[in-house]
Amino acid sequence: MHLQGLDLNLLVALDALLSEKNVTRAAERINISQPGMSAALQKLRYFFDDPLLERVGRNMELTNRGRMLAEPTKLILSQIRDLNEEARRFEPSEASRIFRIAATTFCAEILATPLIRKLQELAPRISVQFEDLSNDTVRRISDGQIDFAITISARIIESFDNLSESLASEKLFTDRFVVAISRDHRFSGDAISFDEFCDMPYIETRFAGVIAGVSEQLLRQQPRQPHVCAWLPNFQLTLDAIGQTNMVTLLPSLLVELKGDRYNVRTLPVPFAMPDLEERLFWHTRNNSDPGHSWMSSLLRNVITELMI
Repeated sequence: MHLQGLDLNLLVALDALLSEKNVTRAAERINISQPGMSAALQKLRYFFDDPLLERVGRNMELTNRGRMLAEPTKLILSQIRDLNEEARRFEPSEASRIFRIAATTFCAEILATPLIRKLQELAPRISVQFEDLSNDTVRRISDGQIDFAITISARIIESFDNLSESLASEKLFTDRFVVAISRDHRFSGDAISFDEFCDMPYIETRFAGVIAGVSEQLLRQQPRQPHVCAWLPNFQLTLDAIGQTNMVTLLPSLLVELKGDRYNVRTLPVPFAMPDLEERLFWHTRNNSDPGHSWMSSLLRNVITELMI
C-alpha cells in the first residue's frame, strides 16, 4: 500500500532505523540485508526530505525530524498490528525475533543462562541480548531500542517523569542481602556481629568501575564501615576473590545460592537492618498488545520461578 508516495512497508524499516540509529543493527532487527536497509533509508530520506540520521562524531544521531517521527511511527505500527489478527497469533517455535533486555549485573548473571536454555528448547529462532543498565535506559525503552529493563524502581523513577502513562512494570522477584565469606574463612560461626563484620577486610563491587551498588550505598549509612581493600567491577570477580581470601562482602542471597558452590562461598545474615531487594520488570505500554512481548515477559517470570524453587 502506498500513501502519498510512501510505501507503508517502509514504516517497519523507518522504525528500526530510528530505534537503532545504525543501518547494520536496524537490518538485523527486521531480518533484511544491510544493502536492503541502506536502500530503504535512501527512499525514506527522499520522501521526508530529511537525512533522518546524521553523523555526530563517531556516532549516528537522529535529526530533529527523525526524533519527531520516532514515537508516531511506533504507535502507527502498533495500531496496524492490532488490526491484523494474523500478527496477533504468536508461535514461539516458529517466530524469528530479537529481544533486548537491560538489567542489573545481578539479574543478568542469574537470568541469562537459564533464559537462553529455555529459548533453545521452546523458541530456537528467538534471540536475546542482555546489556548493562545506563543513564539513558528509560529513553532507550521509549525509543524501542530495548524491550525490557530489570532493576529496582528507584533507578527508573529518578529519570522518568510520566511513569504511569508510558511505562508499565511488575514485580519480578524479591531477594535479600547476605554477608558472603569463603567456606575456608577462619570465622566459622553461623552469625556475625556488626563489629566482627566491620573488623574484616571488605570487597566492594563497583559496577563499571564507578557505580556503587545498593548494598554499598546502604552500608555507608551505618555508623561504622569495614575497610575496603578492593573494588571490583562485577559480582563474578567479587565471588571469586571472596572464595580465595579472608575478605567479606554483601551480595544478593540468590546469587550466592546459585553460584556459591562454584566459588567456595557461604553466607551469613547481615548484622544490621537492610530492606529487601525488589527487582521489577519494566516495559513501554505500547507493547501491551504485542503477543510476542507478552510471551517473553511470561517466560522471564517462569525462569525466575524455577530458579527460586
